[in-house]
Amino acid sequence: MSVAESPIPVLQRGSWPGPIRFRRGWARADARRWNDVVHDGAIRLVRGGSAFLSACSDRLNDLGARHVFSPPLPASSRRPWEEAGFAEFVPLSLMRLEISDCQPAPDHLVTAPPATTVEDLLAIDHAAFDDFWRFDRHGMAEAVAATGRAQTLVIRGPEGRPVAFAILGFGHAIAYLQRLAVHPEWQGQQMGRSLARGAARMALKAGSKAMLLNTQTDNDAAIALYESEGFVALPEPLALFRRG
Repeated sequence: MSVAESPIPVLQRGSWPGPIRFRRGWARADARRWNDVVHDGAIRLVRGGSAFLSACSDRLNDLGARHVFSPPLPASSRRPWEEAGFAEFVPLSLMRLEISDCQPAPDHLVTAPPATTVEDLLAIDHAAFDDFWRFDRHGMAEAVAATGRAQTLVIRGPEGRPVAFAILGFGHAIAYLQRLAVHPEWQGQQMGRSLARGAARMALKAGSKAMLLNTQTDNDAAIALYESEGFVALPEPLALFRRG
C-alpha cells in the first residue's frame, strides 16, 4: 500500500472504560461506556462522516464494547450512521409542550437546590429504571452538559432526602426535559406530574417558549402522563441506533 493510500489513524484521548475523545483531522467524536451495568459503548458524533464514525466504532469494539449506541437520532441525521453500519434499535417519541403563562402549579414542593449530590440522584435513577436505561455517573454528567445551562429539580421525602428528580436543560427559546425519575417507593403519588409542571414553570421563567422530551414509544404510562399535561408527539420521531 502506498503512503497516499494509507488510512489516517484515529487518535484517542482518554482510557476506556472512561470517557474518550476520538479525533481524525477535523473530525471529532465523544464516546463512553453505556452505563456501569451494560458494558457497551455510546458515541456522539461532533463532526465527521460515516467512515470516521465506523473507524471510531471499530475502536470501541476493540476496547471491549460489543455493541455501540448512537444518541437519539431524527430521520434527517441517520444517513451517516446507517452508512457506518448502525441500525434502528429503539424507536422514541419526541414530544413538545407549548409553554403558556398559566402553567399549572405542582402538587408537591419542587425545589431547585444549588447543589445536589450525584449519589442521591443515581440512587433514585437506578431504582426507577431497568439496567439498560439507568444512568451511571458519566451518563448523568452528559445529560447535565447536553445544553449550555441546566438545572436539577428535586422532590424531597419526609427525612429531607430527594425521592424524585428531573434534569432540565435550556437552549435558545427551547427547554429540554432531559431526565425524570421517581423512586419506586414513591411512585403512584403524582410526583412525576409535579416535576413536569415544575420544569415547565421554571422554563417559562427562563424565557422558554416550548419544552421537548423523548421517551420510548412503548412507554404507555409516561406518554399518557405527558399527554395529560399538554405534550404533543411531533410527526418526526427519534430512534436509538445500534451497531454490532
